[in-house]
Amino acid sequence: MGHIIMPAFAFRASLSEDAGARSGFTLTDNDLFNHLDPESDIARQLRSKALLRLPANAYADAVGDLLFALGAAETKGMPTLAMRLMSILGDDWRDLFALREMLHVEAIAREYLQRRNWSTGDQDEVYAELKTLFSGKTLDVWDAMQEAMAFELAHSPFYTRTLKKADSIALSALFKSEKLPVEADRFFDQRFINYLGAQPDKLDAMHWRQFEGLTAEWFQREGYSVELGTGRSDGGVDVRLWNPDSPPGAPPTVIVQCKRQKDKIAKVVVKGLYADLLHEQANSGMIVTTSDLSPGAANDISARAYPITTANRNKVQEWVEAMRIPSSGIVLDFEARTATE
Repeated sequence: MGHIIMPAFAFRASLSEDAGARSGFTLTDNDLFNHLDPESDIARQLRSKALLRLPANAYADAVGDLLFALGAAETKGMPTLAMRLMSILGDDWRDLFALREMLHVEAIAREYLQRRNWSTGDQDEVYAELKTLFSGKTLDVWDAMQEAMAFELAHSPFYTRTLKKADSIALSALFKSEKLPVEADRFFDQRFINYLGAQPDKLDAMHWRQFEGLTAEWFQREGYSVELGTGRSDGGVDVRLWNPDSPPGAPPTVIVQCKRQKDKIAKVVVKGLYADLLHEQANSGMIVTTSDLSPGAANDISARAYPITTANRNKVQEWVEAMRIPSSGIVLDFEARTATE
């Protein structure tokens, strides 16, 4: 596929742009190095100040590795279009295509995608030729082909993709910023969910306000009416939850205390939450934490029959995994193609 020749700093800038435009993140050099395998050849070369000559497929694999590390792709590297289709179809692809046919499908599909991407040539003609290769196949097989092409367009650096600066978000904001989405129906950015799904160890490092937003996002998706506290001077109640059928003005169904910390939750936190529960006349309380209850706190809840439950680190990771949508905001809607059927 040839080689790309550029200074190391230009490669870093290109990687930042290609991976950033496909993940929705603005990435610094440190972000690149923190998410590439430090022992890989490309990571070592990128740290230099030399003029580099890299194989095009190695560069594409580096983009794919970054997308995987950022939670925007399901696999490392940059699969070929044929490999994407094979993966979607599973082992059944051998019953549908001979290997030679699969490679022919890939060649025609890539020609169509290149014409579509660059708005050149007769896209309809190539698209029609591609569809003839699927004649006699079920609709599911054609749907799989469209899905494979959508991922190819979205992930491969060999197709152009731009991201408006206003639509991007700094990866560092997950760890340093109190700013949460301003949309009324969102409390936490989907790109951060995807990232934490790929990097669960980063739960400990995320900003406490982002952790509150993550908690609120989970319960909203679970169908609760959610009120997220101000973050500061909120009286100790971070999130209030109401069942969907709760009448206006009713006390909260659940009040939530969020604790993004490594230390075990102490008894004083449990007692404080119980006092807030009584004050707010809530039905129950919950502690959401990246740690877990201390033995003393757990004993207090049990011995005193406090209506308080806990979502510990393992549970929060389950929430993240359940909300994770790696393709969200990344994969182009293939139905928006310019060619007609």
